[in-house]
Amino acid sequence: MILFNLIELMKHRNFSCKLYEGTVVDATEDDTKDKPFDVGPFKEATFFLNCTVLGGTNVTVKILVLDPASLVWHDLVSFTVLTAVGKEKKEVTANLGDKIAVVVTPTGTGSTTLTVGANFKIM
Repeated sequence: MILFNLIELMKHRNFSCKLYEGTVVDATEDDTKDKPFDVGPFKEATFFLNCTVLGGTNVTVKILVLDPASLVWHDLVSFTVLTAVGKEKKEVTANLGDKIAVVVTPTGTGSTTLTVGANFKIM
């Protein structure tokens, strides 16, 4: 969990981090729901997807947000389904919620290596 005081936020106004980095094999889904990222005071974000190796047929990558009342995960950002090595950027201009997670769902057989990063902004 990352905590910032008001003075730190005023100095930085943003925070960049890697949300996911890894290799998924065959059709085995991987996610970060057990260790979600605490968004804290940030309300906007730019999400980055970079796939350097694509094995299998395709890969779906989503950013989910946790509903604090029901503890159910909901889609926040869906990247374009990867059918080849590549990269993509998605903007969220409001309503990030409190906790987010990354879900990577490959299909077919083979290894896929990718990174998901984010730049969080206060406003």
